[in-house]
Amino acid sequence: MCDLFGMSCQAADRGVNSLRALGGWSDWNPHGWGVAWYDQDGRAQVRKADEDGDGDFVARKSTAFTRLIGEAESRLMVGHIRYKTCGDMCLENCHPFSRKVFERDWTFAHNGGIRGVERHPRSMGGTDSEQVFHEMMDELEGYVNRPGLNGLYPGIKKAIRGVLARYSRDITFNFLLSDGTTLYAYNHYPEKPLYASQRQKGYGGAIVVSTGRLAHPDAGLSWRRVPADRLLAISDGRIHVLSNPLV
Repeated sequence: MCDLFGMSCQAADRGVNSLRALGGWSDWNPHGWGVAWYDQDGRAQVRKADEDGDGDFVARKSTAFTRLIGEAESRLMVGHIRYKTCGDMCLENCHPFSRKVFERDWTFAHNGGIRGVERHPRSMGGTDSEQVFHEMMDELEGYVNRPGLNGLYPGIKKAIRGVLARYSRDITFNFLLSDGTTLYAYNHYPEKPLYASQRQKGYGGAIVVSTGRLAHPDAGLSWRRVPADRLLAISDGRIHVLSNPLV
C-alpha cells in the first residue's frame, strides 16, 4: 500500500539514488507517482504521473519519471508511489498534493487509509488523502490565526489530533508534509512504519525518510525506525524536534 520518500539537505541535492530506488517500488505500486521539490524561491515544483498524457502510471516505466530524476534538485523533496485503495487511477489522485498557506507552498503525501472522509471543496481528486490534507491545512490556519502566540509545529500537532479524533485511532496514517523549509513526518501505521537515515555529504548533512529502507550504493547506510505517533520535524538535514506521543 503506497510508499513515501522525503529528503532534507543542507544544500541542494538531486537525490538520484533515492528516487531511482523509489521508482523501483512501482512494480507493486503501479497506480501513479509524484515528486515535489522546491526551487530557490521556495516555490513547489510538482511532477505527477500522466502529466504528459502518456498514460504510464508505473514510475519505473515512465519516461517522465526518468526525466524528473535529472531535473529535480532541491534542499527538500517529497515523493510518493501509489497503490490505489480510494479514488480512480488518474493524475488528480496522485500525491503529493499542494496548497498555499501563509504564503508558502505546502506539499503532502500520505500512506494508509481513512474511512468516512467527506469531499473538501478545495480538492481536485477523490482520495481520502487529499481531503484530509485540506482538513489539516484548514485547522492549521485556524490555529495560527487565532489570538495569541501560536506556531506552526503545535498547529500541525493539533491538526493530527483532530484527524485521529474525527476518524478514530484505528486509521492508518503515515504522512510527509512540507512548507519548503521543514519536512514533517508522522508514523501511525504499525504494519508499514517510516524509517529515517542520516547521511553525510560533501556539503554537509542530509536526512532521508521513507516507508522502507531505500536501496543505495553505499550499503553501510543505517536506517532507524521513526517512533510511532510522534511528529518529527527536519530542516537543513538536521532533526529539529521529535514530539511526545500524540495519542
